[in-house]
Amino acid sequence: MVAEFLKATDDLVGILIVGGGITGVLRALREATLEKRSGIKLVCRDIGPETRKGLSEGLITAALCHPLDATSALLVQTMIDVIGPQAPFATLQRSIPFEIVTPENI
Repeated sequence: MVAEFLKATDDLVGILIVGGGITGVLRALREATLEKRSGIKLVCRDIGPETRKGLSEGLITAALCHPLDATSALLVQTMIDVIGPQAPFATLQRSIPFEIVTPENI
Protein backbone atom coordinates (compact mmCIF):
# COMPACT_ATOMS: atom_id res chain seq x y z
CA MET A 1 0.00 0.00 0.00
CA VAL A 2 2.75 2.43 0.88
CA ALA A 3 4.51 1.82 -2.41
CA GLU A 4 1.27 2.68 -4.20
CA PHE A 5 0.79 5.83 -2.10
CA LEU A 6 4.33 6.92 -2.92
CA LYS A 7 3.67 6.47 -6.64
CA ALA A 8 0.25 8.13 -6.58
CA THR A 9 0.99 11.25 -4.56
CA ASP A 10 3.61 13.93 -4.29
CA ASP A 11 2.39 15.46 -1.03
CA LEU A 12 2.54 12.52 1.41
CA VAL A 13 4.11 13.87 4.61
CA GLY A 14 3.29 11.32 7.29
CA ILE A 15 2.50 7.67 7.88
CA LEU A 16 1.20 6.16 11.12
CA ILE A 17 1.46 2.38 11.36
CA VAL A 18 -0.65 1.09 14.25
CA GLY A 19 -0.70 -2.58 13.26
CA GLY A 20 1.80 -4.86 11.65
CA GLY A 21 3.48 -4.50 8.31
CA ILE A 22 6.45 -2.33 9.22
CA THR A 23 8.73 -4.56 7.12
CA GLY A 24 6.75 -3.81 3.96
CA VAL A 25 6.52 -0.11 4.77
CA LEU A 26 10.28 0.12 5.24
CA ARG A 27 10.88 -1.83 2.03
CA ALA A 28 8.68 0.63 0.11
CA LEU A 29 10.54 3.59 1.59
CA ARG A 30 13.94 2.06 0.84
CA GLU A 31 12.90 1.49 -2.76
CA ALA A 32 11.66 5.08 -3.15
CA THR A 33 14.01 7.83 -4.21
CA LEU A 34 15.61 9.93 -1.47
CA GLU A 35 13.71 12.94 -2.77
CA LYS A 36 10.39 11.10 -2.54
CA ARG A 37 10.89 9.81 1.01
CA SER A 38 12.81 12.72 2.56
CA GLY A 39 9.76 14.68 3.70
CA ILE A 40 7.85 11.70 5.09
CA LYS A 41 7.63 11.21 8.85
CA LEU A 42 6.94 7.59 9.83
CA VAL A 43 5.61 6.71 13.28
CA CYS A 44 5.02 3.10 14.27
CA ARG A 45 4.02 1.07 17.28
CA ASP A 46 6.28 -1.21 19.27
CA ILE A 47 9.89 -2.00 18.60
CA GLY A 48 11.66 -5.05 17.21
CA PRO A 49 14.72 -5.73 15.09
CA GLU A 50 13.20 -4.31 11.89
CA THR A 51 11.99 -1.18 13.68
CA ARG A 52 15.42 -0.65 15.25
CA LYS A 53 17.01 -0.94 11.82
CA GLY A 54 14.52 1.56 10.37
CA LEU A 55 15.23 3.97 13.23
CA SER A 56 18.99 3.66 12.73
CA GLU A 57 18.56 4.33 9.00
CA GLY A 58 16.48 7.42 9.70
CA LEU A 59 13.43 5.99 7.94
CA ILE A 60 11.34 5.88 11.13
CA THR A 61 10.78 9.12 12.99
CA ALA A 62 9.48 7.53 16.20
CA ALA A 63 8.23 4.26 17.66
CA LEU A 64 5.62 4.34 20.44
CA CYS A 65 6.26 1.36 22.70
CA HIS A 66 4.69 -0.14 25.78
CA PRO A 67 7.51 -1.62 27.88
CA LEU A 68 7.08 -5.40 28.14
CA ASP A 69 8.33 -5.72 31.74
CA ALA A 70 5.97 -3.04 33.06
CA THR A 71 3.06 -4.44 31.06
CA SER A 72 3.62 -7.96 32.40
CA ALA A 73 4.03 -6.80 36.00
CA LEU A 74 0.87 -4.69 35.86
CA LEU A 75 -1.10 -7.53 34.29
CA VAL A 76 -0.12 -9.92 37.10
CA GLN A 77 -0.89 -7.29 39.75
CA THR A 78 -4.30 -6.61 38.16
CA MET A 79 -5.13 -10.33 38.17
CA ILE A 80 -4.24 -10.46 41.88
CA ASP A 81 -6.31 -7.34 42.58
CA VAL A 82 -9.36 -8.64 40.72
CA ILE A 83 -9.67 -11.64 43.04
CA GLY A 84 -9.18 -9.50 46.18
CA PRO A 85 -11.91 -8.60 48.66
CA GLN A 86 -12.76 -5.26 46.97
CA ALA A 87 -12.97 -6.70 43.45
CA PRO A 88 -16.78 -7.22 43.23
CA PHE A 89 -17.35 -3.53 44.02
CA ALA A 90 -14.58 -1.88 42.05
CA THR A 91 -13.84 -1.30 38.40
CA LEU A 92 -10.18 -1.89 37.69
CA GLN A 93 -8.59 0.24 35.04
CA ARG A 94 -4.88 0.41 34.47
CA SER A 95 -2.73 2.61 32.25
CA ILE A 96 0.82 2.05 31.16
CA PRO A 97 2.72 5.01 29.75
CA PHE A 98 4.43 4.32 26.46
CA GLU A 99 8.03 5.07 25.64
CA ILE A 100 8.92 7.16 22.62
CA VAL A 101 11.91 5.73 20.79
CA THR A 102 13.59 7.95 18.20
CA PRO A 103 16.76 7.59 16.11
CA GLU A 104 18.51 9.74 18.69
CA ASN A 105 17.75 7.46 21.66
CA ILE A 106 17.98 3.89 20.31
